[in-house]
Amino acid sequence: EVVAMGPQGPPGAAAYAYVHSQSSPSTTWTINHNLGYIPCVELFDSGSQEIEATVTHPSINQAVILLTVPSAGFARLI
Repeated sequence: EVVAMGPQGPPGAAAYAYVHSQSSPSTTWTINHNLGYIPCVELFDSGSQEIEATVTHPSINQAVILLTVPSAGFARLI
């Protein structure tokens, strides 16, 4: 069986991500990521358990996380 392949398509967009580490427990995490767009945000406590919070984006290069309980952990911005 002969299989003919067509021309390769254009390259996809580059994927960017930023990981913020919050070493001291706080109810407000201010993240200056400089990604140039408003990213999706995933939040995890210091035990790598996903946590919920209010996320705002004052600009395309900054995210502010508001937690009800002071927490340390990390945020993954994609």
